[in-house]
Amino acid sequence: MDDRVLGVSRQGGEGAIDPAARAFARRALRGSIRAVPIAGDASTKRFYRIRAAGKTAVLMITPDPFDSGSPFRTNHRILEAIGAPVPRLIARDDPSGLALLEDLGDATLQHHLLGADRSAWRRLYKQACDLIVLFQTRSRKVIRPDDFAARNALDRERFLFELDHFHRHFILGLRHLTPGPAEEALLRGFYADLAGECDRLARVYCHRDFMSRNLMVQGDRLRVIDYQDARMGPYTYDAASLLRDSSLDIDEELVEELTDYLADRLGEGPEEFRRDLRTVALERNIKELGTFGFMATERGKTAYLEYVPRAVRSIRRTLVTDRKYHFIYPVLDRYALSPAS
Repeated sequence: MDDRVLGVSRQGGEGAIDPAARAFARRALRGSIRAVPIAGDASTKRFYRIRAAGKTAVLMITPDPFDSGSPFRTNHRILEAIGAPVPRLIARDDPSGLALLEDLGDATLQHHLLGADRSAWRRLYKQACDLIVLFQTRSRKVIRPDDFAARNALDRERFLFELDHFHRHFILGLRHLTPGPAEEALLRGFYADLAGECDRLARVYCHRDFMSRNLMVQGDRLRVIDYQDARMGPYTYDAASLLRDSSLDIDEELVEELTDYLADRLGEGPEEFRRDLRTVALERNIKELGTFGFMATERGKTAYLEYVPRAVRSIRRTLVTDRKYHFIYPVLDRYALSPAS
């Protein structure tokens, strides 16, 4: 279970954060504070829920300063400028890499939908699709040349890195399997082809991790978090993140409905959109396996392994549907998709 936004406390009081961060929060909130750690995501950022005078905020501590082109600083500006529902920025200390943000509560879309009826799923997922349309249609007018998103992209080089990361940390690291020379060559050829197929797609502004764990529910409204790494990428990338999410099971009938809805809203042909969605979802789901393997073997965070079966099911579905990649199915099945012996 992902407990990043569940307010999981390891210790409380002002001593829970270092003196510089504590002083920043006290200045911003003008008084004494109480800090409760919130379990972090897969990055090196740290988060604390700060309580002061009956109010709360979230303190984000990053390892790097916020320069003029930093991911957090520029992406927050872009998203705020286009009207995306990101948390309000209360205060920022650029040299220290500290930010105090509006507290959006604990209800992720992932957990909110557990036990919810179909109408709630449909309403909230359509709202999420509308946010993808917002990102793509309004962002170009506000992105500046020195913004992180303008200087970084989900491109062939990045996709090859992610697929190699999967190879190293899932096949070799987590599964402890070593493909023979012929299978290694097949896998490497597949990685190169898949990276190229994703790279050929039109690029738009992408959240990059637009899934149910990064969408918060406030009343009947979705709010967006973990947008620091937003950048240019394939036009179906956020759709793949949302509709082939390894965090929860989404009814396939709803996925089909939402796919048509998104294609229509974006002015894309439905069959072409489906094809490009499958391609990007395949890369992303494989990339996720690499992340889960890395977090389990290198950082000891085995909770991420709970998401492996959904990612595997999504990969299998794509490989069966897309005849282009039938050739790699037996190899991926042997080294990554079948249960470990």
